[in-house]
Amino acid sequence: MYEIPVLHPVLVHFPIAFLLLAALAAVAWLGWGTRFWRDVTLLLLVAGFLGGLGAYFTGEAVEERAKAKPLVQQFGEQHESFALLTLVVSGLALFALAAYIGASRRLLRPGDRDLPAVRVVVAVLAVASAVLVARTGHLGGLMVWGQPVGSVQQQAPQQTPQSGEGEERHERE
Repeated sequence: MYEIPVLHPVLVHFPIAFLLLAALAAVAWLGWGTRFWRDVTLLLLVAGFLGGLGAYFTGEAVEERAKAKPLVQQFGEQHESFALLTLVVSGLALFALAAYIGASRRLLRPGDRDLPAVRVVVAVLAVASAVLVARTGHLGGLMVWGQPVGSVQQQAPQQTPQSGEGEERHERE
């Protein structure tokens, strides 16, 4: 039976997906101001924040297993800092939106559009959390996969024409 030794690599995909989608939903809510987009933003922020908590707290187990690897030593602390910052910013976005929804039940009538100032604050925080989770994921990817393609120039091996190949090409030209 297959066993997953550490949950972190499985869980990290949830905050990445949900927080990126939450940013898109928050921008849609900013533009249209409808309750539908507000509720979608709330749902995605909740899922992204909870996924982020799971990923953050399972990251320690991975760090202990891979501490001796040079890329973990190089990027591990920065990755953890960005992960914590992502949690703080997405938590602020979630708190602001949840507090607004709670207060708006008393302040707004059923047909009113949501307040533009709140939509701007939540959208800015949601987009910031999306940028932070992308940076966190990038650093995590560097630790797992190494330097990005293109950072080290790779030369393609020179191919020599096999016998007869070069002669045929010259005849066609």
